Amino acid sequence: MSREEWRQILSQRDWRKILPYTPIAAIIAVIVIALGMDLAFGAPSKPKVNNAAPPPEVIRATIAALPVSPTPYVPPSTATPTAAPTPDTGPTAQARDQTRIRDMAKIANALVKYEEEKGEFPSTGGNVQTLCVYRENDAGCKISDVLDPIPGDPLGESVKNGYWYASDGKTFTIIAGMDSSSNATPGRCDPKWSQHTRKANLACLTGP
Repeated sequence: MSREEWRQILSQRDWRKILPYTPIAAIIAVIVIALGMDLAFGAPSKPKVNNAAPPPEVIRATIAALPVSPTPYVPPSTATPTAAPTPDTGPTAQARDQTRIRDMAKIANALVKYEEEKGEFPSTGGNVQTLCVYRENDAGCKISDVLDPIPGDPLGESVKNGYWYASDGKTFTIIAGMDSSSNATPGRCDPKWSQHTRKANLACLTGP
């Protein structure tokens, strides 16, 4: 519409012609007012972030103010290890070792008698076997003809604690696990026998 037409409409107060254009005029007025306020007052400024580290004295004061735990945490890697049980070296252990020494002497005497009768010792091919746990496989069981019963370790459980035997037919070795290292004879035992018997304090009797 031209200015002249607007003047005529306003002078005649013909609101029916103005009404269709009212919404558009209102929106334009709001936009103009908002732009004016933005230019007049400016957009709100963002607060500045201070990334600088606090002074050392502030850090020390903060650390000093932290609560102290009454029971400090100890990592598992630095925890005090549990002490291993000490071996039994008392009178009872010594008595068991003396029994083992006597049994080894009895077995050696039986082997000598067996050799006198058979012409050779029961052979294991030089390997270590339990003395007589598995009757069908253990060569040491053959001395039962001259020694019956064949002695077993005083602790029982012959597979775990029994006596062991090795022979090539011409010589023999009887092996026992002692409670006390003072009764062991490591110089007479092959080092690999400790792994085979799983005993640390071995005593070995060889013959003849």
